[in-house]
Amino acid sequence: MRALTIAIAAAALVAAAVPADAASKLKADKSCLSVSVGSKQSLGKGNGNSSDDEKEFESGVTQFSATQITDIEFAIVFSSTVAAQFTNAHVVEFRVYTPQGNLYETISIPISSNPARAGEKHRIAGYPDLVPLQVLTSINHGGGRGMYAKVTLPVAGTPIVSNSLYGTWKAEAVVEDEIAPCSLPAQFTITQ
Repeated sequence: MRALTIAIAAAALVAAAVPADAASKLKADKSCLSVSVGSKQSLGKGNGNSSDDEKEFESGVTQFSATQITDIEFAIVFSSTVAAQFTNAHVVEFRVYTPQGNLYETISIPISSNPARAGEKHRIAGYPDLVPLQVLTSINHGGGRGMYAKVTLPVAGTPIVSNSLYGTWKAEAVVEDEIAPCSLPAQFTITQ
């Protein structure tokens, strides 16, 4: 009887340990390296190639004059290992907050690391039209290589200017059903 009790207790311990470990292995790592902010107008005239994107997001510029730029871009940067998990379409939601901490805009985009999916469009809840899928692009980041997707926040001719919403803003990115941002939010300043 004692041997049976020990066997049952050992089996219970193994059963308790296996699901927790298995669950962590089954859940994909959706963490990103960073949310970066930039504006091509802050660098001067860009010619639209990927090296401009790298300069834009690696420039360290986090203060933008609303009278000198037309828009601000945000990039979500993943390690190559994490990006490799995104062969199917996945949704990234960028949340942009005003200096007062209010949600200003949410921008959602479908992403994939699979170049064969280029040109696809996907339905995103709350969007009236299909949204083009972005294939993750390679970028230098923090001394290494990563993969990124980006979105654009218009500044010129928007309530940012007409309501003088100047000050320090925050942008975060959430991948699919995650409840927390995948990295620290990017902070940036918009001045007049």
